[in-house]
Amino acid sequence: MSRWKTVGLNLLGAAAILFALTYLPPDNSLAEVQKSGVLRVCVPDTLPAASVADPGHPGYDIELLELVARDLGVRLAINRNSAIGADFNPRNWRLTRAQCQIIAGGVVRNDSTRGFLELLPTGLQTGWAMAGAVDRMSQGGGVVSVFPGPTALDRLALSRFLRSKNFRILSVSSVSELERNLIDGTSDIIVSDRQTLSALNLPEVQIEWVSEQELGVFDLSFGLWKGDSTLFRAVRTSTHNLVQQGVAGAIATRYNVTVNAMISP
Repeated sequence: MSRWKTVGLNLLGAAAILFALTYLPPDNSLAEVQKSGVLRVCVPDTLPAASVADPGHPGYDIELLELVARDLGVRLAINRNSAIGADFNPRNWRLTRAQCQIIAGGVVRNDSTRGFLELLPTGLQTGWAMAGAVDRMSQGGGVVSVFPGPTALDRLALSRFLRSKNFRILSVSSVSELERNLIDGTSDIIVSDRQTLSALNLPEVQIEWVSEQELGVFDLSFGLWKGDSTLFRAVRTSTHNLVQQGVAGAIATRYNVTVNAMISP
């Protein structure tokens, strides 16, 4: 008798939860975007090749989202925010729904961002990468210049890895200094995030991951607010189609990057 009583109470509890769910407000995120006629996107000031401060050449993420917005029947509005990607914790970027419905250009797909946003991989990947005498990395020793870049990667993990290889680390404050140190021989190797190195004018220089196994390789993503289910599904469908139709790949080629169709939305 006691067992049936327990079962009855469980069923009653489940029914109460389902009844309460009928009072939750509906998700109107897609309808609200279409009603306003604007899809607002927050991007960093610059993160080649995802976001570039050049209206004629705005970056892979922005060009892709312009097509997504057109697919939704709205126009794209860009809100630039230098805090995006500058900190490992996306909550410190201090973004709000009023500023944007999508965050792009530097959203690394990891546990930190996954707890804060719904993520749609863009097909681009990032992680710590190196250029120069890349075979020197396995041998260890020498000088390596490091520019942290605008992407929120784990800088402490990189520092520990390089020191374990007995490298002397030169921290540089700009992309131009990083490039100059490699060309004039100040450093044997330069290290930054993959997208930053790909944007350098070093056509004859090989670029490799520093250590995919120890430092990881991450998908770059579009971030949408949790609960915006209808907008999330619409953007996912549109982005997926653009990747499968080869449109995303053609855009990526213009920015000298590669789309990994295996990680597309």
